[in-house]
Amino acid sequence: MKGMRRAALLLALVLLLSACGSGETAELGGPVLWFCAGGEEDHGPALAPQPYEGEVQPEALLNALLAGPGQEGLYTPFPRGVTLRHWSWDEERPGVLLVSLSEQYGALTDVSLSLADYAIVLTLSQVEGVEAVEISDEGRHVSYRSHQLLDAREAVLWDELADDPS
Repeated sequence: MKGMRRAALLLALVLLLSACGSGETAELGGPVLWFCAGGEEDHGPALAPQPYEGEVQPEALLNALLAGPGQEGLYTPFPRGVTLRHWSWDEERPGVLLVSLSEQYGALTDVSLSLADYAIVLTLSQVEGVEAVEISDEGRHVSYRSHQLLDAREAVLWDELADDPS
């Protein structure tokens, strides 16, 4: 079972390797929401940003993210019906944002869970003071996630080898 978790995490990271680079988000010039990109037949990015206009606050960003993309070529990584239950700052761990979603989020597994997790983490990392995010469904943590505290720096968003012209 432990080997399957490692394999799923490795697969998620490989998928994220092909995702867009940080230069694309810099070109957008403002906050973004992160969604899944392409389709099953595409070999492009796994996650891609969509420009966001609104408050750069946890609740506003999460509600916009859960509402889904408005840009063609992007799709939501979340199961139908997922809603934000509540969010709060962790009083014992400065910089950690706690996010509780509805029970539908608990249906995600493997790569689907990784993509949804990092869509949330990358989106919320734009909020001042957010260093890491801990996601639960109805207060329950996913037991097969390799770790509960998720950091945007863990997501590999570009493949440096793909940029090498040689």
